[in-house]
Amino acid sequence: MPLNPKTQKRVESILKKIQDYMDIRFTHAVRVNLNIGHVYEDIRWQQLATLRQILESSKPFGPDRYYVADILCEDNMLRKRALYNATDQNSIFNEIINLKDRIEREKRAGQLPVHDMRTFYTALDPSLEKIVELIQTWIWWDIADSSDMVAFEHQAIIMKQLQTVPLEGQILEHYQKTLKKAASELDRKIILQYEFDRLENILKQFQERRTEEAGFQMILKRDIKGDKTLGDPYDFKENQMKKLSAIVEQFRTVLQQISS
Repeated sequence: MPLNPKTQKRVESILKKIQDYMDIRFTHAVRVNLNIGHVYEDIRWQQLATLRQILESSKPFGPDRYYVADILCEDNMLRKRALYNATDQNSIFNEIINLKDRIEREKRAGQLPVHDMRTFYTALDPSLEKIVELIQTWIWWDIADSSDMVAFEHQAIIMKQLQTVPLEGQILEHYQKTLKKAASELDRKIILQYEFDRLENILKQFQERRTEEAGFQMILKRDIKGDKTLGDPYDFKENQMKKLSAIVEQFRTVLQQISS
């Protein structure tokens, strides 16, 4: 069954964010080890294809099923935590990372020796096993931030539109239902405050992960300067966080102006 347009857009957006992060990480890796450059694009393509399948799959929660991409981009923290919890039955951890020890324990009669990305590339060249493992680990490190970036950008668009759109018809009905208020109790400031709180919460989640991030997990980026030399290294996600914070403060100012 084809995905609905909203879910499909989320899938494509998350994949794009993951690839952007992955490419920056790989540029750093190649500066350390030039020998891995020749295999990256093939492995990246296959890993992103695998991730697409994961994002387009659905998970059961009670009597209903939800697409993984939707869970990652929406507000329900219980469902989201289940995906990130490696021991939960709905976890996506073992779908992203092919753990060798787990595979050995679960090996069944009749299982082919090549049965996942790790064993495929190990069969071609045993030295590639660690490269596959590294790229899968990068995806796991970056999936939450990629999803939050997609959610944040969408939320910022909503905030911008709500500053001028007429509050009537389906829009007003939506917020009556969401906020459990009569139309007479709603105004632009109340609605914007609700959406602003959601935007700020996404930023807080992004910020919290920065405080928990070990040095080896950070994305080290060096920009090319005008003279074609490399600039100083910096933490790419920390830089992203500053930009997100600036956007939040801009919308906070908008809210303050409405209330004055």
